[in-house]
Amino acid sequence: MTSLILDTDLGDDVDDVFALAYAARHPRINLCAVTTVLGDTSWRAALALRLLDELGVDGVPVAAGAPGGEVNTVTLSGDVLVPPGAVDSRCDTRSATDLMADVIATAPQPVWLATIGPATNAAVLLAERPEVLEGLAGIVMMGGRHQPSFPREHNFGTNPEAAVAVCNSGGPVLVGDYVVTCQARLRREDLPRVRQAPGVGASLATMLETYFDRRERDWTSMYDPAALTLALDESFLSLDPTPMNASVADGQVRFAPASETSSLRMAASIDTDGFHEELLSVIERPA
Repeated sequence: MTSLILDTDLGDDVDDVFALAYAARHPRINLCAVTTVLGDTSWRAALALRLLDELGVDGVPVAAGAPGGEVNTVTLSGDVLVPPGAVDSRCDTRSATDLMADVIATAPQPVWLATIGPATNAAVLLAERPEVLEGLAGIVMMGGRHQPSFPREHNFGTNPEAAVAVCNSGGPVLVGDYVVTCQARLRREDLPRVRQAPGVGASLATMLETYFDRRERDWTSMYDPAALTLALDESFLSLDPTPMNASVADGQVRFAPASETSSLRMAASIDTDGFHEELLSVIERPA
């Protein structure tokens, strides 16, 4: 069983809520905590709690990170379920980083930390509590664009310094970057199957359809749940064995081969058909 903390900016691009559903429903994942990052983090926490209710998940603490940090205007999807500005009194009173640290310190086995939004919370955690690395099995990140001609990507581009700090933290860090994970997609034709997912299906389908309509297209990439699979194995995303290093140049995160001591690895390829069926079959599991 893989113990996991999910750090997310859900509520914008709809892929985050599918990552939450995937983590909550996967038979090999023990979802230990959810933390939110970027913008109105309390609203994001309220949305996460709403979805966990519909997923039939009890006892998973949800904590909001520090608010703010927006760089670009993004397309919302979560506002159709939870009005912007809403709060949920069940939100954990600890900060996101305090919750992360407590879960890592008390877990009976090493925990994976998955950052599927800007890496702000994770960078603060590692800077203030470097000892947590000893309790981490590894860090999975969705972010970056291993493409020298156009390196910008939303998650890493929002806070590139934080992304680089986490990438180069020294522990095992596995990155599903944009170029690979953008190939994983849900399409409008998947809506009937999504809608039938027990408990949460209506909400997932509503958010997905809203996002299609607002982006004026019939597909969207599932960057975050695809990257999340790296915490389990390489069944769907394959890693390049080359050790890498991250740096900030011209305000963007760039990657380059590093010494053998680096534990940063980048995803190199994806089984898109296999992952598509994996994602849908996992969220279809009984609540």
